[in-house]
Amino acid sequence: MTPDVWTDAALTRLQAAGYKAVEVDQTVLPGARAVRRSDFRIRWFLTRLHTFVVFVVVERATEADLSAITDLAAKWAKSVKGGLPIGFQTGVAVIPVIVSSSADQAAQAAALAKPRKRFSTMAFPVIVDPARMIIATHNRTVAWGIAYMDFLADQQRIVVGAPEAPVLGTQGGRALVVAYKLLLPLLGLLVLAGVATFLLL
Repeated sequence: MTPDVWTDAALTRLQAAGYKAVEVDQTVLPGARAVRRSDFRIRWFLTRLHTFVVFVVVERATEADLSAITDLAAKWAKSVKGGLPIGFQTGVAVIPVIVSSSADQAAQAAALAKPRKRFSTMAFPVIVDPARMIIATHNRTVAWGIAYMDFLADQQRIVVGAPEAPVLGTQGGRALVVAYKLLLPLLGLLVLAGVATFLLL
């Protein structure tokens, strides 16, 4: 399967899952195609998450390509998300997907590394080689995005079209997710108590 054909199929899967196509500024990310969605969850502490999936086809993907595309995609997504400013009960998640029939080892290693922490923005790049069925992305839990890990892992599975794909949280680190889910009811009560106190004052 060629990178372009694979990208078309991935976009179709995402749109079937509720994503909407969005125009990408081609002066920022030449050749990029993207979709987006917006979700609000009580279990995310009443926050709204704007999720963008950005596809870029690269003939030979390098570590420099991965870094540049991830940074540019994150910056672009923040600029077009709309709504409240980031940090005000709203955040951005970006899944930059570098599709290439030839990704070097350094690029794959960089994709597997822990992502850099950003203010109210999470970026989890994925390298896909559809010809050799290679998928490279960080596959452990990231503590600073614990509330969103399962949701974002599901989005990555839709992207790659494989329920058993090695995506976020599939290799160790599940104790953090389990602990978060166990504490969630208590944390929710504390948040509601704080809101009620604020309204009554």
